[in-house]
Amino acid sequence: MELQLFGINHKTSKLSERELFIINDSNQDDFINFFKEEFGNFVESFFALSTCNRTEIYYFGEYGTSISIANKVLEFLGCDDSVRRGLYFFDGEAAIEHMCSVASGLDSQVLGEQEILGQFKKSAQNYTKLGFLNNRLLKATDEIISIAKAARTETKIGYNPLSVSGLSLKIVQEIFEDPTKQKLTIVGAGQMAMNVIENFYENGIKNIHAVNRSKKFLQINDSFSLVTSNLSKLGSLIKTTDILVTSVNSPLPIIGKGLIEDAMRLRANKPMLLIDLGVPRNVEDQVRDLENAYLFTIEDIELVTQENLDERSAEAIKARQLIKDRIKLYSDGRFKKQYRNEAYEALRIISSLLNQQDYFELLSSDDPYKFLQIIDAVPADQLNQISALNSHEILSMLKEIRSA
Repeated sequence: MELQLFGINHKTSKLSERELFIINDSNQDDFINFFKEEFGNFVESFFALSTCNRTEIYYFGEYGTSISIANKVLEFLGCDDSVRRGLYFFDGEAAIEHMCSVASGLDSQVLGEQEILGQFKKSAQNYTKLGFLNNRLLKATDEIISIAKAARTETKIGYNPLSVSGLSLKIVQEIFEDPTKQKLTIVGAGQMAMNVIENFYENGIKNIHAVNRSKKFLQINDSFSLVTSNLSKLGSLIKTTDILVTSVNSPLPIIGKGLIEDAMRLRANKPMLLIDLGVPRNVEDQVRDLENAYLFTIEDIELVTQENLDERSAEAIKARQLIKDRIKLYSDGRFKKQYRNEAYEALRIISSLLNQQDYFELLSSDDPYKFLQIIDAVPADQLNQISALNSHEILSMLKEIRSA
């Protein structure tokens, strides 16, 4: 068995394709049940990560199964060939390196963005709590998170860190002469929505309303909190909203062209900025056709990701090398431990074949390995397993085995 992964991201697929291959609150339970029932016989452990820019599935299972598993997952999610063409696959150390790059922000649309590490950790914690991320994949994931943290803290990959919420604020600042005088409405109450609210509030935008499917108290920071309005209030709130930001899990858009068209008439065509952070999208793309309605999707945000790019790109080189070095240390330690376990098992078998006289003579031998070679009862296979051990290691293990 080995670590394997497959997925799509902003580099390989368009937003319209990423919307099809997504695992969120609306389908996570069904996905988990499907994955467990379909692949449980040859997959030891698994978890999935879905963000606005990627969906990836990580698992520890039998060698060379990722393509067949990916095909069945795509079929389960109802994806077409356009999604299939955007798939990438990694296994072994290449999978570990890719996961480190993802968690550290090196593989993000916004190089070095800060939110992805939290999203990666949250997904891992969720699947661990549910009992599907465990054993060897859990140990590897813990190490990957540790390496990703080091890449961020020991380099300046996060210099002047940008994030989706920060880029949303940047769009607002470029469109409105005085953003602090604008009314903001947030649709959603998840972590992304809270990040947007906090970022905007700290930059002087205080007239903030939030809408959610159910009433929810949001503690944004020590000085600001609010209670969300019911989704049914959205129509009336939009009429006086200057900035509308959406971030909800919904298979279909919840804001249509007609709703915005009605609001624009009542606003006497006063400009409205809409920032759709949902994947799948929360706002119908036809809203772009309306005069004075400015719609930005997660895909459009790529246009404003270049700030500090040169400096972050230079640090990215250092971060990638750090990841490679840490993975080598991790792999060397893992293989060393694996070899020791195999050698210990070989010596346990050898010990069971030694009579008392041979054992005592072995303990006084200057070269235990050479001594074992001349004993006919010792199998060649077991001797090969301990060939790299020194004399002290052989004798220490044998004494430990005999005293157990």
